[in-house]
Amino acid sequence: MNNPQALYQQLMQSIKQKIIQGELQIGDKLDSERKMSEMYGINRMTVRNAIKNLEKEGIVTSFRGKGTFVTQIPTVHDRLQLGDSENISLSVQIRQKGMSSSRQVISLQVVDVPDVAKDFFSCEKVYELIRIFTINEEPYALQKTYLPTTLFHDMDRFDFQTCSLYEYMADHHHPTITQTSMLRITSLPVAYQSIMDVKANDQLFLFQYYGYDQHKEHVEYTISYNKPKYTCFKFVQDHTRK
Repeated sequence: MNNPQALYQQLMQSIKQKIIQGELQIGDKLDSERKMSEMYGINRMTVRNAIKNLEKEGIVTSFRGKGTFVTQIPTVHDRLQLGDSENISLSVQIRQKGMSSSRQVISLQVVDVPDVAKDFFSCEKVYELIRIFTINEEPYALQKTYLPTTLFHDMDRFDFQTCSLYEYMADHHHPTITQTSMLRITSLPVAYQSIMDVKANDQLFLFQYYGYDQHKEHVEYTISYNKPKYTCFKFVQDHTRK
C-alpha cells in the first residue's frame, strides 16, 4: 500500500473489492485487526480507522467479542450496469462512464446458425462477428454477435472496428428495439483466454441477448463474456403482480 491515497482508505477499498468480487459474502467475518495489520504491513490503528469508516457506510458491522461482519455490498460507481432495458452499445456505455474504450474485430464470417439460436432465427446462415472490447487499454469483454444474412447481406463490406454495429443495423432498417437477456457465470472458452488475459479457472459474466426490431422480427443474437472487474447488473422485480 504505497499510493497517495491514505492507508486506511486503501484498506477500505481492498475490503470493498473483495466483497464486490464475491471473495467476501454478506455475513462473512473479516480477519482480525491483528491479522490485517500483519497482512498489509500497517498498524492496528489504521486498520481500526478503516473498519470504523466502513461501519459508517453500512458495509460492515462490529460486535463486541465476536468480530466484524459484512452486512452490505458496496455501491459501485465505476462499473457498467448491464441487464437494464436500454439498448446502448457497449462502447457508448464505457465512454459514458468516463473510461477510454476501443474494440478489435477478431473475425467476421458467414456461418450456420448456432445451436442455441436455431429456434430464434428462421434462416440457415448468419453473419458471425467476434469482437474484443477494452477499457483503459485492458481487455474487458468478448462479444459474439449473429445477424441473419437474409436481412443483412453486406456486413463483410464494413469495418466494425470503427463502424457502429447498431448504426449499421439501423441503416438497414432493422435496428434492435427490444431485447430479452439471460445471465450466468462461466469460464471463458480456451481459445480466447490468452487474448482476454484470463486464466482457465477465472469466472466471467456471460450475457445472452436476443434482439427484436420494430416489427418484432428476430434480428440479433449476441453472447458477451464480461470481466467482473468492470461489470455489475440490475434486475427489477415487480411486487405488484400476484
